[in-house]
Amino acid sequence: MRWLLCASVMAVLSGCHAYSLDVDGRIAERSAQPIDVRPVAAPPKTLPELPSIPMEPEQTRRPQRSRPTASDAELVLVQGKKEVRPMLERLTFTEDILGIKVPDIYLPRKDIKKEIAAQFPPLPKPRALPEAMPGPDGQALTLTDLQQIALRTSPLIRQAHLDIEAARGFAVQVGLYPNPTFGYEGSTIGQGNNDGKRSPGQQGSFAEQTIVTMGKLTLARTAALRDVQIAEQNLKKTESDLQSQVRSGYFAVLSANENFRVTKGLTALTDELYNVLLLQLQAGFVAAYEPMQIRVLALQSRNTLNLAYNRYVSSWKQLAATLGMPTMPLTALAGQIDMPLPQFKHDQVLAFVLENHTDNVAAQLAVERQRLLVRLAEVQPFPDITVHTAFQRDYTTPPFGAVANINVGVPFPLWNRNQGGIQTARAELRRALEDTLRVRNELTARVAAAFERYDNNRVLVDTYKKNILPNQVQAFRAAVARHVAEGDKVISYNDVVMSQQTLVGLVNSYLGALSEQWSSVVEISNLLQTRDLFQNR
Repeated sequence: MRWLLCASVMAVLSGCHAYSLDVDGRIAERSAQPIDVRPVAAPPKTLPELPSIPMEPEQTRRPQRSRPTASDAELVLVQGKKEVRPMLERLTFTEDILGIKVPDIYLPRKDIKKEIAAQFPPLPKPRALPEAMPGPDGQALTLTDLQQIALRTSPLIRQAHLDIEAARGFAVQVGLYPNPTFGYEGSTIGQGNNDGKRSPGQQGSFAEQTIVTMGKLTLARTAALRDVQIAEQNLKKTESDLQSQVRSGYFAVLSANENFRVTKGLTALTDELYNVLLLQLQAGFVAAYEPMQIRVLALQSRNTLNLAYNRYVSSWKQLAATLGMPTMPLTALAGQIDMPLPQFKHDQVLAFVLENHTDNVAAQLAVERQRLLVRLAEVQPFPDITVHTAFQRDYTTPPFGAVANINVGVPFPLWNRNQGGIQTARAELRRALEDTLRVRNELTARVAAAFERYDNNRVLVDTYKKNILPNQVQAFRAAVARHVAEGDKVISYNDVVMSQQTLVGLVNSYLGALSEQWSSVVEISNLLQTRDLFQNR
């Protein structure tokens, strides 16, 4: 019992105690803090009403030009050539190109409506998005809600917290004093004579302790505490990276949703172009190839709509996986992809990043750690002192009293003066100093690249929204109005289709710039490592 009591007292004095890893409590506390709270948006500004484009006066309209006939085209194609073949024979889509045989359009005038219905079957119904369920409280999930879910469930955050605990444990361990050694010691056994019998010699116990000199343990613990601080910076970086992934996933879903909505509207517009041409075909105003060409565009728009659908579903699944809930059903999200953009200034962002980014702070801490390790390597040649004491009873000669022995040993640094360790530590210090420069250069380059995309796409979105798209809509409507007023005498229906397809291409470019704009915002916020995306810097 006395031995157990002594052992308990020594354990307390040496710092050995139970330690509780309250990681869940700290994660819950951090995840409960609001992140990316979007300010109340101001009412959207309405664009000024654009002036209508007047039609050309009667006297300035271009004269009607006659179309070349098939025979004229044939003459042009075969002029100056020895072999003369009809155009229809020369421009043939042979079966060996795709392995299919496609018959020509044939519309006899006996029952034109029936033939049109046979040659132009109804278009497939456009696809619709799956219905998103409401959030837990019946409301759409905000970006703040998504961030809090991710911080609670992500295994990366737990791993980062446990890395800190491991570093703290290592810092405690390297600073602990060496344990003493207790044991039995017998000497001069069998020597001397005790009543004609061999003597048991000197019997007793010993204690041995190593005394660490030059503050080696303090240096080792202080250096290890820098690793704790570096692990804390890694936790902050892991949180920031996770928040950026959530933001990217959030805006990807909003962008995909907007892309599908706009694509569906453009598909409906293409369908109207096609339906108008079918009516004109029934009235005998256009040839059969013209609605067939627009039918191809209508089918292509459905393919584009299907791609937009798959992109939306995939974006949600990726976001759910980022949240740590891969089986989470499709849930409604609050916000619009065209919400007000956070405003950033390059010089302010760069200065803040170079001063506060975790990579830079961790690099500075690594330099401090290496300075301590260099000093530790330099004092390693100073020997530690080993003290050995023994308490024995002497059975060799009367009066068989107690004796004590003490040994003090000091290694002499003759061959090993830790030359290699000192060289290694100094080289690692130089490398850590160079690493601070590398980090600053990389952060400067990343900020520059992010701002290039931020400024480019911000200007593109603004130009598309205020000028390019409204102007193209006006051009398309003016082409429609001109065609309605004059028919093919001035502007053909193909020109109307061309104007509409140009509008489709511009809208798709606008949506791409809108998505890239938010990607650059997320990248800048990741460099700032901010918990508030909508703050201004």
